[in-house]
Amino acid sequence: MIIEDRYNRQELIKGWDQSKLHKTRAVVIGAGTLANFTLASLACLGVGNIEIYDNSLTQSGDSLRGEFLLSESGIGSPKSLELEKRLKQINPSLRVKGVNLKLSGPLLAIVGNPDFIIDTTNNPLSKKDFILYAKSKQIKFISASADFGRVEFYFSNGKYFKDSLLTDYSSKLQSVSLCSLIGGMISEELRKSVMPLDNNDIPVNHIAYTLLSEERFSNKKEYEIVKPDLKNKKALIVGCGALGNFCSLLSSLEGIGSIDLMDPDVVESTNLNRQILFYRSVGKPKAIALEEEIKMITPSVNTRAIKDKLDENSKYFDENTPDIIFDCVDNMASRAIINYYSVRNKIPLVSAGTGPRSGQVIVYIPGKTECLECKLGVEKSLSEQRKSNSCLHTSDPSVIMTNQITASMQVLEGIKVLSDSYGDPLKSVLKYDSQIPIRGGYVGTDGICACEKPDIQSWLKEVDSKSQSA
Repeated sequence: MIIEDRYNRQELIKGWDQSKLHKTRAVVIGAGTLANFTLASLACLGVGNIEIYDNSLTQSGDSLRGEFLLSESGIGSPKSLELEKRLKQINPSLRVKGVNLKLSGPLLAIVGNPDFIIDTTNNPLSKKDFILYAKSKQIKFISASADFGRVEFYFSNGKYFKDSLLTDYSSKLQSVSLCSLIGGMISEELRKSVMPLDNNDIPVNHIAYTLLSEERFSNKKEYEIVKPDLKNKKALIVGCGALGNFCSLLSSLEGIGSIDLMDPDVVESTNLNRQILFYRSVGKPKAIALEEEIKMITPSVNTRAIKDKLDENSKYFDENTPDIIFDCVDNMASRAIINYYSVRNKIPLVSAGTGPRSGQVIVYIPGKTECLECKLGVEKSLSEQRKSNSCLHTSDPSVIMTNQITASMQVLEGIKVLSDSYGDPLKSVLKYDSQIPIRGGYVGTDGICACEKPDIQSWLKEVDSKSQSA
């Protein structure tokens, strides 16, 4: 069934022209983890013509390695054809074709003359073939690769780079959350090429992201990390919208053993352009729908839906002590409540927020970093909301890319909180911004706070007094 208003929230962005995306033809090479996250992003964005070329077959455990779109596929099926089926479910308005074929030599001509060729493999020989073909046809070429600690891509738009072979990644396993992050960035840079929103909205030639350096938006490798065992860790994810979809998916694929999903809302058709796992759940409670999808992808993870709002009446923390809280809500007043419970119970919090062209992540670890009130002053928003006795919420512009990218950064920083072997968690605000050349970095201070919170009613009186004194 084609849903007419699925692009409603991205069409609120000034200068947006969905018809340009619908006319675009993108060829994706590969069917691994990076291909899965790139394809899902392109499909939700509404790239109208998608082709997948790969000759590998599905195996047991594919979805657990990050190939989540293959979670319901039988063993021994062509991955390209299975991906075609799933993308048509995610967005029935698209023209999708999977081709069970490895392209090389004369067979490259089968591709024809698409708008984009996107090589998601860790195979330099594949990339070399497609670079030469794209150059001969003047096709825009994106070369992307990932390993356990780094991910990067090159965008060749008339200029074809030797480094786009990405030989350092040859034959290495691809990290789930890093692939999700760069998959979102690929979609964003493709969108800029097809449909720039202003004169400065142009794609960059190269983007990299690393866990092996404190300088995240780079390809530096300054230290090693060890993949942690997170099966005994428990996470609470507050908010099951766009950020929550990716946060829960990535948390489960990264191996967090127990995940509670909290959200009081139901899935609407206008969510489908960015809330990636809800394509068959319109009308269902979000928490329940997300629980069902995560259990199909990672059945070993103990996932629990909580169809409720985290507020002053919540009893959740009377009965539960998660190791980490992921804030995936979309307003500051709700963040104030989440921050309260985090500080009160001394539980680490990783907060994410997005706009249509940017996103940010903040990490609070009691005694080591600043809480959200010290960083953002979130209690003022709660005070104003309580004073007006209103929680009216307008429909803001929103797209998949910033949510996918920011949630990926959020989960990666969360893993650093949960495991010393994964590097040090950040202290400043980690920012993604599609409008600056490097696309991201740190902003703000890296201080430490010693905040404590009283019981909930006493704290709310303090919050209310702020609006009275304002």
